[in-house]
Amino acid sequence: MSFYLVLIETSGNQQYIFSTNKLRENVGASELTYRAGTQWVLEAVAKETERLLLWTDNSKTLRENLCDIAKNPPIENPGTVVEVITATSGKALLLVKDLNVGRRIISYVTCKALKEAPGLDVCGVISDPFEWTGKLLGDANREVHEKFEEVRANRPGPALRFLRLPIVDECQTSGMPAWSLHKERPDGKPAPRSQVSALKWLAKESLADVRLKALLERAPNPAAFGADFAKNVNWLETHCEWLAVVHADGNGLGEVFLKFAKYAGCEDAAQNRNYVNKFREFSIALDICTEKAFLFAAEQMVIHRNGSSFTFPILPIVLGGDDLTVVCDGKDALQFTYDFLTQFEKQTGQPHDLVGDIIPQIAGKAFTPKRLSASAGVAIIKPHFPFSSAYDLAEELIVSAKRVKKLVEDPNPNKLPWPCSTLDFHALYDASGSELDTIRKKLSLRSMRTSSETNQEEPVETRNYGRPYVVTPKDNLIGADGANWAQQHHWDELAERVKLVLAKETDEAGRETDRRKLPNTQLHDLRAGLPLGRDVADARFNLIKQRYELKIFTGDQPDSLYCHELLDNAKDKGQDGKEIEIKTEFAGLLDAMDAADFWRKPDAE
Repeated sequence: MSFYLVLIETSGNQQYIFSTNKLRENVGASELTYRAGTQWVLEAVAKETERLLLWTDNSKTLRENLCDIAKNPPIENPGTVVEVITATSGKALLLVKDLNVGRRIISYVTCKALKEAPGLDVCGVISDPFEWTGKLLGDANREVHEKFEEVRANRPGPALRFLRLPIVDECQTSGMPAWSLHKERPDGKPAPRSQVSALKWLAKESLADVRLKALLERAPNPAAFGADFAKNVNWLETHCEWLAVVHADGNGLGEVFLKFAKYAGCEDAAQNRNYVNKFREFSIALDICTEKAFLFAAEQMVIHRNGSSFTFPILPIVLGGDDLTVVCDGKDALQFTYDFLTQFEKQTGQPHDLVGDIIPQIAGKAFTPKRLSASAGVAIIKPHFPFSSAYDLAEELIVSAKRVKKLVEDPNPNKLPWPCSTLDFHALYDASGSELDTIRKKLSLRSMRTSSETNQEEPVETRNYGRPYVVTPKDNLIGADGANWAQQHHWDELAERVKLVLAKETDEAGRETDRRKLPNTQLHDLRAGLPLGRDVADARFNLIKQRYELKIFTGDQPDSLYCHELLDNAKDKGQDGKEIEIKTEFAGLLDAMDAADFWRKPDAE
């Protein structure tokens, strides 16, 4: 008997979700993307199998349903028409025995998307037929993904669905052709909205809020939250002096899924059933770890806010698989992200109900440590700053954070990345330039300096920042190549510097006063010297280092703010066209001063 692998996946998710500055629409678009890979697919499966619907708003119950062989029986069983391997946000993988069944499922999902999420790009493909014990399922999975890329590239995109002829009014938020007049508030004036924007809005109000509230109810200590997530950006902008867009993503998982059959020990067609079970368990385990890490970080935020009964300032936009995007109070963003990343590492290194220790098993084969890691970008902005621009900056920051995987590696000859969680952040004080490359270039200087070793001039790049920072506990970095670099750029080092920036003087009774140990005037004088070059910055540093305890800001020389990078030397072309290596150095002062404004302070403060 022949079998078929069915892949249904959304494309251009970031563009679809973050195409407008309306946060309600962003949340609604994310919810529709989630439903496309879960609810709509499972509805189509139930229609074909005439079994009970596997779908539920409760993600815990949904995962249990997928793992229950009574509700989701193996495809080899007589009478089984469809088996769901995975059904997650924006993606589903199914096994079917009949080609027409696969076609009907794809047709149902894509038609549903056209009606309920018209701007969403959903595509489905079916593999070539294969025998259950005659072909490795991992190969079939790779081939169907290659086929998906080919089909997607040759079909028209969703933008062609919204032509501007005949001439119609323009949507107020998306620039698409208007479809109806829509009210944001009951007392507001109706405004022209595209069908895409209107249905995103409706999804936020009718679907996302329900599922997010159910998420809080599944927290280990739901009573700690007191209330609910922020419902809209207006509440956040009213109650928060700063907002933050936090975007986090797992490291190295693309490579893990690409070689999953190898890491799972299923490189023989006789192991296809084992491959299906492990693939499903691994995908579900990622969801569990991300959800638990998020709830832990959110609960820590609530505890810090003294268990206030009002809505706490965080709004999840994307939460699924290994992805997280939230908008939250900028004052809590750095600690929230640190808590999420460290807890994600912890969760992926231990077993869980329903899926056991599948992640440590696979991670131990893909990497030496039996855990996974993640990276995050945190863009801190003023309220009313365009959200899409802030998200773009958060994406650039996560790219910067992920470059660490090329610096901290497994010492074995294969040089695989070492699981190392990292965080990069930036606070935008004005809107004059929000591109990270432009921002960081302004914080760097390149000069020629005489080498103490060769007595010759060599190019040196001086960076007035040390970001990104490694948040993985130092003990978990032992044995990695690049561990010394990670120690230089560790979160603990940043925390010590921030602690000094925020430290207060004490009186004779040991009580803190209102005066800082390091006066703001001195700190800002040091900061103002950084753009003027290393010599000026170090001269100002040496003028005051005897008066104040500044050891934590000292670099690798006692009279300098700067440290030489132990790795990550830049490369450029010299005047003769040959590639030259440029030594790099960095200072941690500016990072500490920037982070201090958004550091979670003790409750007493």
